Amino acid sequence: MESRVYYGEYSLKHWINLLLKRNIVLPNYQRSFVWDEKDIKRLIKSLGEGQFVQPITIANYNCEEKEQNLLLDGQQRLTSILLSYLGYIPDKEKFSSVEEFATSDDSDEDDASATKIIGWTFEEMLEDNISNNNIDAIKNRIIRTGKYKELKISSITNKEDFFEKTFLGFSYIIPARTDKNETQKFFSTLFRNMNYLGLKLSPLESRRSLYYLNAELEKYFDGQTSEGKDVLCEIKMYEKMQLRKIDIVRYMSILSQYVANNNDVRKVLVGYSAYSSRENYYADYVSYIVNLEQDDRTDKFNKFDFDKTFPNNDWLQLYDSLYKSLNSIKEQLGLDAKRQAFTSWVDADYWLFGLIYFVLFERKTIQFEKKLIDELAKVIKEKRDNENYSKNTNRLNNLRDRIQSSIDIYRAYAK
Repeated sequence: MESRVYYGEYSLKHWINLLLKRNIVLPNYQRSFVWDEKDIKRLIKSLGEGQFVQPITIANYNCEEKEQNLLLDGQQRLTSILLSYLGYIPDKEKFSSVEEFATSDDSDEDDASATKIIGWTFEEMLEDNISNNNIDAIKNRIIRTGKYKELKISSITNKEDFFEKTFLGFSYIIPARTDKNETQKFFSTLFRNMNYLGLKLSPLESRRSLYYLNAELEKYFDGQTSEGKDVLCEIKMYEKMQLRKIDIVRYMSILSQYVANNNDVRKVLVGYSAYSSRENYYADYVSYIVNLEQDDRTDKFNKFDFDKTFPNNDWLQLYDSLYKSLNSIKEQLGLDAKRQAFTSWVDADYWLFGLIYFVLFERKTIQFEKKLIDELAKVIKEKRDNENYSKNTNRLNNLRDRIQSSIDIYRAYAK
């Protein structure tokens, strides 16, 4: 007999009851609850607006006289629904962190955006005796621990009505196997396929999917001139043995925040010192420009007035000017001759931040005198010869230093 899959949907209230009665349990290999308050509120808002929310995946485990319904995919969603109904959320500062692998990221100490992952699941709020798992009893227990904080969701105006009349779909898998080892292998493989081997959008692909929301700005985000040429003259970055396109959004987002904060470089990328978090920053910039909700630190671009900076979308003409300026000095950038690429972000940032700032944001023309070329070449060499600096080029303080130094050097040659 082949495995069977059934489909349907339950109200949010019914999902909660299934959890409280332990009709759904977590497999041992399920990870901890990792969502934060922002994620919970986004889920509830999506459900309330009738948007598509990925269905829950449950599988029937039935062998050796033990039958359970295992939650294979959807722990974060169902836990969030339960916490929203309870009105409480674990205070991460009062729980121990899950031990994680070290990374090579040279994060700065001012990174407040790093997410703490705690070893907690919804099952910690439940007791084996299901008669003790009613909402009031759970609330009393978790409040007494002092480890939970209030969760208020403004999008829910009538709680009971919302949870009884809002639905979330499911797929229910009944495997053909009855042998314990084969069944466990089936579930583990299925879970791994769903969570690790599935074809997912990369962060960049996810961000680029936002571009189409405003057709007039596709070239702005893609870095194309009026003739469809690469505004950065097809100059690439050679890293990790590969040629990669330089992302114009990286420069435009950073400089937009710089300008919006009266050229105070200390206010740029606050909370994004971890290199791995910066794609979220770039995606939020795109979201801000196309009037979508940002993911985090939602006020970071508020002072940037896109329409005032680029009235009538004249950024396209400015892109043309930037292309001409950069193309005129392409042979003097110290590019890898064979690949026509920068080999370090030190080089790229010193050459590009000041140039982009003055041409696009100050609407000036750069006089490329020999003195300017020599100044940039000198500071680039100094930084690259500094072993500590060259090993930590993406450290936030070093990046801020390049932003301001590049602009300061170009200033005397901007007319």
